[in-house]
Amino acid sequence: MGIDAWDFIRSKQSLILSTIDENNLPHISYAPFVEDEENFYIFASAMAKHSKTILSSETISILFIEDEKDCENIFARKRVTFDTKVNHIQRDTISFRGVISLFYEKFGEDAAIYEQLGDFQLFKLTPVSGRAVFGFGQAYNFKDGEFKSRAVGM
Repeated sequence: MGIDAWDFIRSKQSLILSTIDENNLPHISYAPFVEDEENFYIFASAMAKHSKTILSSETISILFIEDEKDCENIFARKRVTFDTKVNHIQRDTISFRGVISLFYEKFGEDAAIYEQLGDFQLFKLTPVSGRAVFGFGQAYNFKDGEFKSRAVGM
């Protein structure tokens, strides 16, 4: 039957971000996330370098990867990647309230601390393409715009 990409993603609390800075240099970081099967959301401090690179980007890549201690073969760690469009969600919107409630559901009262910090920015990451790799010979592309379902071939 195969591994469901969304089950794999939901087993994670954070994602890895790949961005490009103002000098066209790569930057990699991580952030806790929530999702709604159409978008991923991260809440990050404006003082963090990745927030600055995200604010100046239209697209970024994200990665969900199996922990090394859990993998059967270090050369074939399970992973899902997406190239995403970036949108900044303003604090004074209905969208902001809805997404923050997802952070409370996933992370509990820890979310309240970060919500109160005015420098924290909310970003919506909308997948435009994706790929799931669950072992040797088990690499699957997501269908165009079909991110709610399993990756093709799974």
